[in-house]
Amino acid sequence: MKTAIKVGGRTKLFSEDVAYFEANINYTIIHYYQGQNKIVATTIGQIHERIGEECGFIRPNRAYLINLQFVNNYQLGELLLQNNMKVNVSRRRKKRLSRIVKSFFEQKTQSNA
Repeated sequence: MKTAIKVGGRTKLFSEDVAYFEANINYTIIHYYQGQNKIVATTIGQIHERIGEECGFIRPNRAYLINLQFVNNYQLGELLLQNNMKVNVSRRRKKRLSRIVKSFFEQKTQSNA
């Protein structure tokens, strides 16, 4: 089931289509799985409030909101994304985020087995 997200103005998108959101002052750059980008005049904090973490997104730092499906690995306080980009995890969020990512990867391996 696809989850629709209202990200600003008349723009709605499906959470499954988004790889990650990137903050840019009072704008947010939406990065899609297919490689396209779109800029919306909504802060990343407002988008995070609207979708929450039940849609499978995590906020490793103030600049990014990442779809867990787009994460390849987590080690040494960094998330490695499918596009080989590395995202640092803030000290304040490390413990909680490592639990979420570990749990996600355990569920993923169990469902593939």
